[in-house]
Amino acid sequence: MKKAITAALAAGLAHTAHAQAPTSAVLTQEKNTFVNPAGLFDPRHNGFSHLAKVPAGTELVYVAGQWASDATGKLVASDFETQVRQTLRNLKAALAAAGLSTRHVVKQTVYIAEFSPEKKAALIKVAGAEWGAEVFPAGTIVPVPMLATAPGCLIEVEVIASK
Repeated sequence: MKKAITAALAAGLAHTAHAQAPTSAVLTQEKNTFVNPAGLFDPRHNGFSHLAKVPAGTELVYVAGQWASDATGKLVASDFETQVRQTLRNLKAALAAAGLSTRHVVKQTVYIAEFSPEKKAALIKVAGAEWGAEVFPAGTIVPVPMLATAPGCLIEVEVIASK
């Protein structure tokens, strides 16, 4: 399945951002529903969904921004792809502490310092290989000039998950 997701993400990079989804795509994962409505472009090749619906009465877990730190709080590397991998490891560890995994994430916000199309492509490549879920949550990428977490930090990811 990971190969299929990675291939779909790679193929999706060739799509334009204006491609229209002919019909609504409705995907489910755990008890959540992810919707990509007709009339909006298909965002799955960019690693997110337009809508995430959580059933009433579901507990939500908010995970603070995770970044490429080791257990002592030091930045692990200066290159972007290594930082993405470590950030995802830290995010998975935070989710696991609540008894959750990436399959439970309904919303993600990704902050990228010194944003470039190459960094976005690297994020999609690494996340596609390491996210570990068939469906991507609703999401936003926010370009920022710098992050306050640590000098040289290039990515931070915060999520909302449902339990």
